[in-house]
Amino acid sequence: MKKTSFKTFSLITYLVFSCSLLMGFYLDETISGPGAKMDFYYTWGYVLDLQNNILSNPKQWTIHTPLHYIILSKLNLIIGNQEIVRFLTFTTAFLVPYLFFVNLKIKFPEIEKKIILIFALSIFLYPSFRYSAIWANNHITGLIFFLLSTYFYFKWEKIKPLSFNKYLILSTLSLALAVYTRQYYALIFIYFLYIFFQKLNFLNFIKISIIIFIFSLPGFYLIYNFPNLLKTTFTPRFHNTLLINFSILSFYFIPFFLVFFLNSKKNIFFQKKYVVSFLISVIFIIILIALGFDYLTYTKAGGGFFLKISHMFFDNSYLFYLTSLFGIFCIALLSIEDKKNILMFFLLIFGFSGWVIYQKSFEPMFVFILFLLINSRVITSFFKYKKNIMIYYGYIFLYFISAILNDYFKFTSSVQ
Repeated sequence: MKKTSFKTFSLITYLVFSCSLLMGFYLDETISGPGAKMDFYYTWGYVLDLQNNILSNPKQWTIHTPLHYIILSKLNLIIGNQEIVRFLTFTTAFLVPYLFFVNLKIKFPEIEKKIILIFALSIFLYPSFRYSAIWANNHITGLIFFLLSTYFYFKWEKIKPLSFNKYLILSTLSLALAVYTRQYYALIFIYFLYIFFQKLNFLNFIKISIIIFIFSLPGFYLIYNFPNLLKTTFTPRFHNTLLINFSILSFYFIPFFLVFFLNSKKNIFFQKKYVVSFLISVIFIIILIALGFDYLTYTKAGGGFFLKISHMFFDNSYLFYLTSLFGIFCIALLSIEDKKNILMFFLLIFGFSGWVIYQKSFEPMFVFILFLLINSRVITSFFKYKKNIMIYYGYIFLYFISAILNDYFKFTSSVQ
């Protein structure tokens, strides 16, 4: 595609998707439920309190780290209008698909930019992204800092030999800011530290470790003064957590593994790694189910798309169990391909634990992680055929429509 025609295509496509989000803002869209809207107005008390005391205790309003709310408080000091502050924060969400596109360009330089752009813009259709943008949620601020971190990480990787340089510092600084927006990004720090340990010599690893320690000092202060920030919804029935997380991750795996299997020119299912992965998955899922899945006994909230669909249409958990099995199978396959993937999935599965788990916590962050930090043929081959993008868009569009219908008709409110 010629440079001029690509710019025209990029502008038109970006504007179309942007207009859909602007329309959502105008209509006060809440397609993932009213939670984000309620959260915006409820945490506004914290925003106002921060104007008077930047060290205000967030316990009354939120369990998240305060950077996002500090930014809102500074904007409100200047503007003095809640809705204008909300709109200005909303506009920053348009950076997320762009930053994802820029990251993908660096990671997949051989792929046509048009294909990468179309894929990156699909983020506009994810319900959790939309409501987070529309209701000035800290999720968007965290994603921006996270994508800046991966961007500088890729820039660092391009300079050989790998060393302690400005890109490495900027990557860790951006990730630290993500942590101060939402503390679960600390899980990515563990992964990055492992990568740095592998790729840097001992002296440079010590240097970056010192920098990370310096960036973490405000965090130690926050934890010491506001221990509520470490509060989790931990449950001793951890098998519930595992089944839920595997099912939720399977939702995002499905379109990418589907096109991978469809494009395979030979029967891959009898290859050793597929057989081993499947057997491990079956044994694991049987053990987890045998422990007694009783998530809905304790809460009707969260649980993910497939748990709600399973009970709404079939009044049982069988479909949900199948998706959990598929999630384990996908993770096992990706872990066999690259051992570093094991650490990332371990952090995600065990880091998001509790007696209540929401799919929105993974969306669209997991898509970013899957394409930017996970190494696999499933990912690298996705851009090989344009039809893959069409299948993926069909899947995400159905998800988007189902979220709209559910918001209007409240289907899942009756799930028991």
